[in-house]
Amino acid sequence: MVRVLAFFDTRYQSSADMLSLTGTADPWARLREARPASRQHFALNQPSTLGMYDLADPQAAARVVAMARGAGIDGFVVDCRWAGGTYVTGAQVLAPATGESFGLAFQWRNGDENFWREPADRETRAGRAAALMAALKAGQPTAVAGRTLLIVDRPKELAEPAETLALLRSAAAGAGLPGLYLVANRAEDKGRFLSAGFDALIDPGPAEWHSCGPSNRPTGLDFLEVMAGLKDSVEYLDKFFPYLLFAVSRMINREQRGKVLPRVFPAFHDWAFHPEGGATHLVAPGNKAVDTYWYGLFVENAMLHTHEHFTAGEQIVFLDSWNGWLEGSQVEPSLLDGDLVYNATRDAIDRGRYVIRTREGLPEGGLAAEMRERIRLLCDAARSIS
Repeated sequence: MVRVLAFFDTRYQSSADMLSLTGTADPWARLREARPASRQHFALNQPSTLGMYDLADPQAAARVVAMARGAGIDGFVVDCRWAGGTYVTGAQVLAPATGESFGLAFQWRNGDENFWREPADRETRAGRAAALMAALKAGQPTAVAGRTLLIVDRPKELAEPAETLALLRSAAAGAGLPGLYLVANRAEDKGRFLSAGFDALIDPGPAEWHSCGPSNRPTGLDFLEVMAGLKDSVEYLDKFFPYLLFAVSRMINREQRGKVLPRVFPAFHDWAFHPEGGATHLVAPGNKAVDTYWYGLFVENAMLHTHEHFTAGEQIVFLDSWNGWLEGSQVEPSLLDGDLVYNATRDAIDRGRYVIRTREGLPEGGLAAEMRERIRLLCDAARSIS
């Protein structure tokens, strides 16, 4: 069965982790800051149903996991960040609430300049790899194809990709882990990541959307209106990132993209366009019926594609994300969207799993082959009657 994992940013929800990473124990400080909003792009969103919880409280962590389970999500992907001479994952506050039916996967923040850039010497990298494996082992990691799932956040910034991945696999063996299933948090069409030793890739973020051309291109008049302050500059720029065409092209052309696991965004964060905060909402309150339809269709089709084109142990779809408050991309209920994204996510996952169950056990070729066979039998029957 296809598993749905949601990226989870524990930096802003656990006072213990926030203190070790930034020196302040308030995980919601940045979200409380008043930030201006434009006509098309809203101020930073805030949580509603669960409130501004602290995952250091076991009951709060249990409520978060229970709500994610209710949406059909099978686990969270938490970050591993280097801080204070060790890796901080946030897993220790979530793991007690997960149980067997809800797992934790890990994303290695290997290239974040705020925390750690890859050391130059091999010995130091080997030591960091061992520390990373120790953090993973303590966090009850999710298995993919019988191996521990580890997502590398910035594979392009690995100085020696093949050597680094070899060090990670060696450290995993030394820690007693059943191997690593390494995923590059990027997708590229030249095969460099897979050649370096990655097992799979993930759909790129919106900043790297180049799979379809822009629709309704801005005109010279649009530009003059922006310069004169008569039109929102962000609305002008957003015409280069049409979500509808992006979603449709992903659904149609997935089988030609190689071993790329789907990632679905309800919204995306774009600081370059919004230096004071805010995000581009792909599931927008102003057009709920249409936008939730396409979002849900993207989730469902991502699940169906993964079920049809990946082996049983590798069938995973990623949501970005459960609680991306600073990015404006949260499934968790919020003050801006209410339960809109949460309900759309739950309905899409339910629908995807229903269709998958109806296709299981069909002859080779799946549903299409079965329908062709039924049509042939009906035609034969019609000819015999005539």
